[in-house]
Amino acid sequence: MAIALGYMTTPLIVTGFAFYALAAFIWIYCLSQFDLSYVTFVSSIQYIFMILVSIMIFHEQISAMKWAGCVFIMIGVILWLRG
Repeated sequence: MAIALGYMTTPLIVTGFAFYALAAFIWIYCLSQFDLSYVTFVSSIQYIFMILVSIMIFHEQISAMKWAGCVFIMIGVILWLRG
């Protein structure tokens, strides 16, 4: 129980939960304003943000194959939104 209480009072974990809750509210708002098919495809941009976070915060090395995958995803999203 002490370990769980320690985790629940750690500022980084509390901040993470707060961002998760904020993302849930933004998702619900977007769903109330736009079609599900539109919101789902636009949310694919999160792959790009995740790579940027991985580089800036965790100092991960991103392979060319992962970059290529993100490029293909974004091309698909752009084509879908125009089409």
